Amino acid sequence: MKPYFEKTPYDDAFYRERVMPRIPSSVFDIHVHINLPEHIAMVPKERWFSDWALESGHLMPCEDAYACAKELYPGVQYKIAGFPWPIREADLHGNNAYLVKMRKLGRLTPFMVVRPSWPSEEVEKTLIEGGFVGFKPYPDMLSGVKGAEMSIFDFMPHEQWKILDRHKKALMLHLPRRGRIADSDNVRELKEARDKYPNVAIIIAHFGRSFCPIYLEEGLDKLGGADGFYFDNSAIINPAVYDVAFSRIPSERILYGSDMPILFWHGRQEWTERDYKNICREKFSWKIPRPAEEEATYTIYLYEHMRSVLDAIDRHGLPEEEKRGIFSDNAMRVFGLR
Repeated sequence: MKPYFEKTPYDDAFYRERVMPRIPSSVFDIHVHINLPEHIAMVPKERWFSDWALESGHLMPCEDAYACAKELYPGVQYKIAGFPWPIREADLHGNNAYLVKMRKLGRLTPFMVVRPSWPSEEVEKTLIEGGFVGFKPYPDMLSGVKGAEMSIFDFMPHEQWKILDRHKKALMLHLPRRGRIADSDNVRELKEARDKYPNVAIIIAHFGRSFCPIYLEEGLDKLGGADGFYFDNSAIINPAVYDVAFSRIPSERILYGSDMPILFWHGRQEWTERDYKNICREKFSWKIPRPAEEEATYTIYLYEHMRSVLDAIDRHGLPEEEKRGIFSDNAMRVFGLR
């Protein structure tokens, strides 16, 4: 296994004191990118440097994901729902086939990446024969610009929605548009999809890309609440976002996701009303230099992420049953695994 991160004594102490006493014994991580080197070998190097998340981590075989989880969360029974790197230059057919292989080995619950141009008959056949729990479409299939102004139905056409609806499958949805979940067009299309395709379990990734609470507040206001949707918390660390989520979204509709392998660096986030800034120790091109003594206090971002959700659960007084739901049971129910 390649070195994805370097744990320090400070990391060990952070986990031992702030995470380990509260983390459930079972975690079902529903947001993990799984691939092999050959699946992304054709992606131009400049693409990885076009976005901080792509640069942070874009390669992780299945066995490495489990090895990292074991090192990060010793003693925790860790399960993974994974999907390919949804980037348009990648070998998505090969990546999907690899996930099917891992499923057959009992290692993975897979989502299938889809291109909007793929023939519906081929997509449906692969979905069912591969044993995928659903689709992972992505705006990058049409545009390499994060938050591009496009319709959800541009990169996830109605014919693919119909396939999921027929088979009662799930959808991991990364929203387009700069306004995120609060964008009025996104809201209108989410309502349309919910009403037209009631058998699809729509999972809105990253709380609708709500790295700041104002997006989730405005989005839930426009949606009229969370009814008919699920939300994963992947990559969200802002405590104020969790306060909105746990106040306004029923806990049975919140699912834990890590976004591995993106968040293995040491650091934290800072926020304005509508934007965020990542602060890291590692030497990424997007690094914002800080004094060495400050950087020494940074822990692995995934630990900060885990602490944030655990702190919010405690702050809002959620019982153990609801905590288990967020970390495992809700996903098992959504995927029909229990």
